[in-house]
Amino acid sequence: MKTLGLKSRMLLRRIFQGASLTAIAFVFQACYGMGPDCEYDVKLSGTVVSEVTNEPIAGIKVSTNDGLNYAFTDENGRFVFFSTANDCIPEDKVVRFADVDGNQNGSFIDREMVINPARRNEVRMNISLQEIQ
Repeated sequence: MKTLGLKSRMLLRRIFQGASLTAIAFVFQACYGMGPDCEYDVKLSGTVVSEVTNEPIAGIKVSTNDGLNYAFTDENGRFVFFSTANDCIPEDKVVRFADVDGNQNGSFIDREMVINPARRNEVRMNISLQEIQ
């Protein structure tokens, strides 16, 4: 009977310790908050055309340096996709334009563009790619 009382006191002590720790965490969060939410989405859009003919190019892969976000240009050379930006630590993003479909619509030299999307909701790019002869 004595061991049962000891076990129940130990269990109650553990529950009280856990509740106290949780209460401290809530008080800390209430006083100091969650911290700033620095990341937000930026809309990247634009068109890709041939440098020589000024005609739109379909099938160009447009991606950012994080490798997670990308889009392909449509038949009018247009692309639209979203990428994340950090407002607390502004950083440049590399946007890469790559011809990944082979000779289907001609062969073009890949190109990279550096942008800084800090404090912007949208970045619009109009790019011309040089055709491989």
